[in-house]
Amino acid sequence: MMRFLQGLGAAVVALLAVLPAIAGAQNISASTLYLEQTETQFSLNIPNDTSGDVFIYFTSPAYSWVGVGFGEEMKNSLMFIMYPSQNGNNVTVSTRIANGHSEPSHYADANLEILSGTGIDDEMFVLKAVCHNCRVWHNGFIDVKNTAHPMIYAFGPGNALQSNSLNAPLKRHVRYGKFTMDMEAARGTGGVPAATSAANGVELQGGMRRDHDRANLAHAVIGCLAIFVLWPLNVIIAGFFRNIKIHVGMSVSILVFLIIAFALGISTSYEYNRSKSFTSGHQILAFIALLPILAISLLPLRPLSALSPLIPRLHTCLVTLTLVTLTITGGLGLHLSSQSRPIIIAYAAVSLVVVCFSTLLQTCIKRRGSAYARHTTRQRLGEEDEQDLVLAAFYANRKLEGGESRSESEASLRPTAGVAGAGHERSPSAGSAKNIYGGGTMPGPQYLLNMHPGVPVHRW
Repeated sequence: MMRFLQGLGAAVVALLAVLPAIAGAQNISASTLYLEQTETQFSLNIPNDTSGDVFIYFTSPAYSWVGVGFGEEMKNSLMFIMYPSQNGNNVTVSTRIANGHSEPSHYADANLEILSGTGIDDEMFVLKAVCHNCRVWHNGFIDVKNTAHPMIYAFGPGNALQSNSLNAPLKRHVRYGKFTMDMEAARGTGGVPAATSAANGVELQGGMRRDHDRANLAHAVIGCLAIFVLWPLNVIIAGFFRNIKIHVGMSVSILVFLIIAFALGISTSYEYNRSKSFTSGHQILAFIALLPILAISLLPLRPLSALSPLIPRLHTCLVTLTLVTLTITGGLGLHLSSQSRPIIIAYAAVSLVVVCFSTLLQTCIKRRGSAYARHTTRQRLGEEDEQDLVLAAFYANRKLEGGESRSESEASLRPTAGVAGAGHERSPSAGSAKNIYGGGTMPGPQYLLNMHPGVPVHRW
């Protein structure tokens, strides 16, 4: 019985010791943001003393990252950003500042002290912290007397980010919003605010907005269209179309697509810390790819192509080199943008198919000769096209039906020299047609003589 009374007394003493702390926590002044859609709470306490500290209670679903900032916009705002640690069992909290509408960088001058109770609990980020030297920063400060201090919040995409680095790369936010916070309501006895679902001293500025990274998406889509659709189609056109203008037009279209993709890629590079300096493999290889693209564009020019017969032969090699370089560049771009493994594997498979198809087709075209090259070769050797011969015979028959004498039409179709042989005269009379097999319009023994169809062949 005595042991029971002693244990009961100890429990009462412990409870009496905890009650003041609980009462103090409940009496801590705080301004609180609470978003019902995500059950996100951000509470702020500003002590009345001269320490300059700021106490924070911050909880939100464990997305890839979530952040709250002091300011009207991202530029020059001091932000508190949370994301999972490397092992996924704890939370990494990074104080950051952005110099524009871009990924914020770690702000090392803020001294954030993480307190007990911080971590990931039931798939929710929980932050209990006191920030020393956080009321003033470069180009910004917390106005502790402002009853409507501008604030911002944002949520990252759903894919997981796990890192212990305070400057870990962040993907663009998918949802964001603005609100104002009453700093007078947050002033009082210093301490971490309690968890609550009731907003206090906060007014939302519109609803939660959805964000789209359209420029980055357009950069990827336009680049893939140029490489995986227009490029192999242009190889087919070069091999099987006699009209070189179609090939030139498609080549110009590919060049325009690539220029647009390059421009979009450069513009989006300034939005992320990992690409601002243009030192990633994706960016370096993209600039290297400009050299063979420029060479392909300039080599067909007559002043250059006339310098050496070897110059036109470089075209196929440069095309293959450019295609391989661009496909590798795209793969490095997916890695730079932190895309998922299935997307990278699918890209690699499509790239392998396109490169193999284009290389095989170019090899066949090189051995056989393109349709344009074969056509120009026949014209240079003075050979006539079979279609032109058929049309000539057709118009000759039309003339015969229109009343023209047969002898005149035969004379027009008859070669001027070297057909009947030396020393044999031809009679212009109508009876000479009997000496021509097929009347000069149907194929005959000329195939044996390696002559063109439709050419009159005489009997001796």
